[in-house]
Amino acid sequence: MSSHTTEIVEELAKDYANYAKLDLLMLQMKSFHDTIEDVMMRLEEFQSIIEMVQTERVQCIDQHIPRLQNLQQEVLKLCRRIDALEHVIAMANVNLTTLEAAVDNAEAELGISDRLFGMLNPLSFFKKSQEALLPNKLPLYEQPTIYRTRDYFNSE
Repeated sequence: MSSHTTEIVEELAKDYANYAKLDLLMLQMKSFHDTIEDVMMRLEEFQSIIEMVQTERVQCIDQHIPRLQNLQQEVLKLCRRIDALEHVIAMANVNLTTLEAAVDNAEAELGISDRLFGMLNPLSFFKKSQEALLPNKLPLYEQPTIYRTRDYFNSE
């Protein structure tokens, strides 16, 4: 072969080599395109999730918050009633403790066995220890404070 032909063949080979390089570049670009498409799909999913959250937020603002604001007074009324009930329970506890102390003193004065009265009294299970008794001391009778539920609860 002549040198001129060799040069033409080499140039032709270089030109075709560039096409091969271009095919390799296209393969590399395909992976970039696939990655970009995947990211775009994820962004669309994220956008749809954001739209759903915004719809729920609008529904919450338009429906639930005004409803909760309308119930605020009822909740405050319920809280006041619970506070009053706690006060009644505290008063009943104080009165029950006072009554138990009076019964314990009366038992001590009369010499009644705890076992006998304990069987008859359902509250004896909650009785304080014997150290709380005041033997040989006659307490003055004090009329117990009587409370009524209407003092604590409004009649409705």
